[in-house]
Amino acid sequence: MVPILTALLGLLLFGACAARGELDLTPSVETISVDAMPIRHVVFHDGATAITYQPPKGWTCEGSHNLVTLSIPDHATARAFIQSAPSLRIPAFDDKAGKLFQDNPGLLQLPRGAKNVKITAMNVNPLVIDSHPTMDIQMTYSFFGQACAKSIVLVNRNGAEVSFVLDCLAPDFASLHAAFLRSLYSIENL
Repeated sequence: MVPILTALLGLLLFGACAARGELDLTPSVETISVDAMPIRHVVFHDGATAITYQPPKGWTCEGSHNLVTLSIPDHATARAFIQSAPSLRIPAFDDKAGKLFQDNPGLLQLPRGAKNVKITAMNVNPLVIDSHPTMDIQMTYSFFGQACAKSIVLVNRNGAEVSFVLDCLAPDFASLHAAFLRSLYSIENL
């Protein structure tokens, strides 16, 4: 009797975990046809659910389970990535979040040695991705004498966090940030 109950409990737990799935950011490229035009997008998975994303034109993806790096053509020092975490780094996306970031600069994930850090903008819900709230934190800093800028778009995915990060030289920020933010509108099933 006990082995049967143990087996049934194991099946129930396995079924619950499989139904919930786990976000896997290992990218694969898929081509679909829209009005007879081939469109390439990147596919991630949450269990059996396919999550699609179309990066900015020319940007390429490579990655693993919880981190995807996007290569940006003609901007060797710029970097962008998508990262998942099991919990949010801040409790809520509200006006108090700015103070949390100011008081805890480690939350901004800046390179060691960054100086003159200044949060320049913080927007709550600049876009909503599949009904998940978002927050965009933008900052400037200097790193070895270079003026740099960074944006972190946090997505509250039912208590887990997905972050979309762009880090580049300050003169390139406006155009790269606009392209990266526009690409986030293409995400489906997150």
